[in-house]
Amino acid sequence: MQTLTRHQVRSRNTLTRLLNAAEEIFVRDGFAAAQIDEIAARAERSIGAIYMHFKSKEDLFLALIEHRISSYIDRFTNHMQKCTTSQQRLDAFREFFISLLRDRAYHVLTLEFKLFALRHPEWKERYQKAFETMKNSHGEVGVEQFFGQVSRGAKAEIEVARTALGPMINGLVLESYFEPDILSEKALRQALRHVLDALIPADPQ
Repeated sequence: MQTLTRHQVRSRNTLTRLLNAAEEIFVRDGFAAAQIDEIAARAERSIGAIYMHFKSKEDLFLALIEHRISSYIDRFTNHMQKCTTSQQRLDAFREFFISLLRDRAYHVLTLEFKLFALRHPEWKERYQKAFETMKNSHGEVGVEQFFGQVSRGAKAEIEVARTALGPMINGLVLESYFEPDILSEKALRQALRHVLDALIPADPQ
């Protein structure tokens, strides 16, 4: 394993602090209202430190989304490596999506960035590329790992279901802000289990 220099360690620590501060401010204020100087102050770093790592506020926002996706990919991959049977992998896949309900900040960021990308088409491609990374981490091979050999039609249906899961979770989490008594964490998990049962059956044909 390569040993980092002091400069590299400081740079990595600064990057981590900036991303954590950016997440807090973007979630609280939204992209448009978020201020670079406030992100720097929250990270206890200078504005210059931000521009040493990022070209603009937009670049920082995308980097934060990419960082969050990358973290989920690592978490998902490590979780799946512990599974030894297709049933265990399927159960782990379902539990992974259910666990996403706890990360409200991620869903707020996702929705905020989708709105940003809609309003700024030039960023749409970079957004799609970031999310394509997460999608490809499951991959076509993953479908066969979860379900065994399935028909082309069943595989296409599974792909649609997997694509639909993210927005559904986003919507459930967002709605829980407005209906907290009805959509408690327990209720959200139960609702998502029903969605998973409907979209991704245990034995697709």
